[in-house]
Amino acid sequence: MSQFEYEAMSEKGIIESTFGIQPNSDGTFTFIMNQKYPRKKDKVIQMRFTKNGLSAITGILRLLESREVNK
Repeated sequence: MSQFEYEAMSEKGIIESTFGIQPNSDGTFTFIMNQKYPRKKDKVIQMRFTKNGLSAITGILRLLESREVNK
């Protein structure tokens, strides 16, 4: 499987934000979020999910997206 990385929307005070999904050899997935700041230490957050957890997150995102379309 491939690793996917996306650049987030720009925010005040943050140089760059990225979000990645990486499959692991044990069947889990790791979400990696990076925020780069101009004068502070960069922030990195990693979370591991099972395939079911990843499916639940995808379902929530689809629900939120459908609500935005129906506005």
